[in-house]
Amino acid sequence: MYQPKMDTSDSPQLDLRSVVVVGPGAMGCLHTGLLGRMPHLDVTLLDHRADRAELINEQGVTIEAPAGTYAMSVPCTADAQELSIADLVIIFTKAYGTAAAAEHCGPVVGPETAVLTLQNGLGNYQILQQHFAAEQILAGTTSTGATLLDVGQVRQAGISKTVLGSLTGNAAIADSTVELLKSAGLEVELTGDVDALLWRKVLINCAINPLTALTRRRNGELLEIATLRDLAGQVAEEVYSVGQAVGIDWGEFDPRWAVEEVCRATAANQSSMLQDILAGRRTEVQYITGAVTNAAERHGAAAPLCECLTALVEGLSHRKRRQME
Repeated sequence: MYQPKMDTSDSPQLDLRSVVVVGPGAMGCLHTGLLGRMPHLDVTLLDHRADRAELINEQGVTIEAPAGTYAMSVPCTADAQELSIADLVIIFTKAYGTAAAAEHCGPVVGPETAVLTLQNGLGNYQILQQHFAAEQILAGTTSTGATLLDVGQVRQAGISKTVLGSLTGNAAIADSTVELLKSAGLEVELTGDVDALLWRKVLINCAINPLTALTRRRNGELLEIATLRDLAGQVAEEVYSVGQAVGIDWGEFDPRWAVEEVCRATAANQSSMLQDILAGRRTEVQYITGAVTNAAERHGAAAPLCECLTALVEGLSHRKRRQME
């Protein structure tokens, strides 16, 4: 699947001074905190709940980082009409909330605003294209982990790589956004093939997230039990096969090795899907294994493991939510 290659060697640097982060979850609060430390940057957190926005306004955001805990005051609102047009909007809602998030943040998105999704799953940038011009949309992935402890309170698992790219090869917004995120202390790279990037990430998520959610195990524990380790590998190979049917250029990519490498690197982490199950929240499984199953059906491929995992996680999630009502 072709994506335009970006040559940023001569791309102009945009002056990004205002950022709106959409979604006060773990990743939204973490990135708000990281960006909010930059004195020249105006950072605002946009929520969809007025009561929670008011609480964050009162108490700020607290980040428990490996180097120590820090807190800061962060403007937060549930009314985008109160805000001016932003230079950059970063969407961190759950994948099932992308359409609503796009509508909600519409008042702060002007024709020159860069809109970046670093969400899990497939289909997010396609939804954003229904609301904004493709030229202003950036899509990417991040391996940085965070756990939401309470409203506005996050435990950071460490800074890992973030990779992003433009849907249309818009080097100006892509390069400027990368430089901004780097200046906030993030490890960021550009890609010229957004679809391959997103499929690599969804492959990892398909192999790790449902299995950790179903077994209540941390990422690294999947490698300690031979049957789980092999099952994770089988899921990875299935997603790889579906990606080939879709037309993804995997390049030099070993699916089993990639999954095991992430499990080792994030051994102590609870996956976001496990966190959602434990908290009684809706999971993103339909946008991870469910999205792969849908892609397989459209392209004449088979994804029985992804289909099974989707059903099992949905069943567990439904039961957990009913227990917590």
